Amino acid sequence: MLTKNQSAKSATMDGGAAVVAWLKAVGVQNIFSVSGGPINSVYRACAHQGLPLIHARHEAAACFMAEAQSRVTGKAGAAVVTLGPGVTNAVTPGLVAMLAGTPVIIVGAQAGTKSAERGAGMAYDVLPIMKGVTKWAARCTDPNRLQEYLDIAWRKMWAGRPGPVFLEVPTDILSTPLSTEVASACPPMPGIAGVPARDADAARTLLAQAKRPLLVLGDELFWDRTDRITEVVEKHGLAFATMRLARGIVDERHPRWMGPAYAPCNATVRRAMKEADCILLLGHHFEFDLEFGDTVGQDARIIQVCSDQELLHRNKQADIAIAASPAAFLDVVAEMSPLQIDRLWNDGLVTAWQSERESQLGEGDATGIHPVAAIDAVSAAAPDNAIFVTSHGNIDFWADARLRVPAVGRYLRAGQSGALGAEVPYGAGACFADPDAPVIVFVGDGGVGFHISELDTAERYGRAFIIVVLDDEMWGAIALPQEQSFGETYEMNLPRRDWAKVAVGLGGRGYFARDADAIQKALADAIASGKPALIQVPVRSVISPYMAYIS
Repeated sequence: MLTKNQSAKSATMDGGAAVVAWLKAVGVQNIFSVSGGPINSVYRACAHQGLPLIHARHEAAACFMAEAQSRVTGKAGAAVVTLGPGVTNAVTPGLVAMLAGTPVIIVGAQAGTKSAERGAGMAYDVLPIMKGVTKWAARCTDPNRLQEYLDIAWRKMWAGRPGPVFLEVPTDILSTPLSTEVASACPPMPGIAGVPARDADAARTLLAQAKRPLLVLGDELFWDRTDRITEVVEKHGLAFATMRLARGIVDERHPRWMGPAYAPCNATVRRAMKEADCILLLGHHFEFDLEFGDTVGQDARIIQVCSDQELLHRNKQADIAIAASPAAFLDVVAEMSPLQIDRLWNDGLVTAWQSERESQLGEGDATGIHPVAAIDAVSAAAPDNAIFVTSHGNIDFWADARLRVPAVGRYLRAGQSGALGAEVPYGAGACFADPDAPVIVFVGDGGVGFHISELDTAERYGRAFIIVVLDDEMWGAIALPQEQSFGETYEMNLPRRDWAKVAVGLGGRGYFARDADAIQKALADAIASGKPALIQVPVRSVISPYMAYIS
């Protein structure tokens, strides 16, 4: 927005204005940023061109917000950061987006070209660092080529498996007037191959023979959408499990859903991978959530479909590997005659998951309620359009298995990299992406401390999200395995802090809730208030099935 001492007169079309014009053309909803003198031209251009600029409290949080927006909308997110430490603060979000396969454009400033290699203030050669955590990183030193470089970034970002890209621009290039016309069209999206007839025939033959097929819906289906997944599930009577970004791609209240496809927190998935005679892995590869394919039964035949050829056969050789659109492959399966599967086995997977989920219920103690009771209380009170956020702590691993995500883009999990700290900015980014949806962040009393100040960011812009702090007074994801392995813990305890008061001090609302009824009342009040809020819940410290399994 324009402040009182700024002119509303149109600014000269300089490099910063060219960057903003390009971002508008490709459909970016907001630019997330933390200010710095070298990027002032971008700030001015946002004000004059009407592209909302969200000024966060930390560059890492700004980049996490951009990634969260991408995970909600299915479009690219964008962040602009200042030079030197401003860029290095973006390294961890770049890594998280890279491992998650999320398209994010990070534009970073650099010292002016006249002071290159002269030790300018804050200047550092960050390009080698950013090349290690993005799909593509480059420097542009000609203002008239900025949009050309951004077009390259667009192609690199979307080709194959999506991911983050980085463009470095010296400050004098950002402020230099252009001598060429600024483009206003979105670059074309990279094409995705259809399913070759020979591969379709081979897959039909294998599926027609399968009695115990396991359907795993992977991340690429978030970007490569199709309405035919439910048709495939119901026509063939398949139980299905969903990977991280695919959560909600089919309403997880569907009677054929057999839980998240994270083997460490889902014993039913582990069993199915051993017993299946055919595994249909769509838009994904055998990564650590699928135990790298090491536990796949010897008799299982694998059909793997994803557009990125580098992911085919990764960690586990597929019998049929198809470099194609997973959505196009689902068209092939949808048009097949109903498969002659072992219905008893298939139905048994769903029943087994339901029993497994029910067995997670537990009792509280003098320190607090059981984490599952807190998570279930929030889930029961949340409206259908709520967006849930989790990360990579012990609390999050409990939440993974409890949540039933009803729609695509309603679940953001920052866990691929194992990084804490993303969850609160994810909540902020999600509330900018979809202001009409209540956004609920589950986090422990360790993770909340990273970026709690972003409650202020939401409040300053009239947006709201809700943090639910499940407080067991320790770094639970590490402490509980230490206790399990060694019988003692090391520097893991955390004193109980009044996080609710912190939220109030940042312009939001704060609640302290000791039981399910109090949690639900606090959640209803927080949603109705339209203010950012935090609900602090003392919980019993109990190891999640995920942590118990991997430890």
